[in-house]
Amino acid sequence: MNVSLDQAIEIHAKVLRYRVGERAAEIAGDRARLCEYHGDPEGSEVWLRVKAVIIVLESREDTLH
Repeated sequence: MNVSLDQAIEIHAKVLRYRVGERAAEIAGDRARLCEYHGDPEGSEVWLRVKAVIIVLESREDTLH
């Protein structure tokens, strides 16, 4: 089974949201900053995309309530 980067990002966003709840976007942002600090701009970009997906997921949850 091949998983695209976009699919992997969505999976990570959903898992992180499930595991830590409302702190998920904050944690993804922290990980992005950590990657940037360690000289990994590609990793940082991935975590920023994870954060963006989390924000979208949260906004969808808010409209359902």
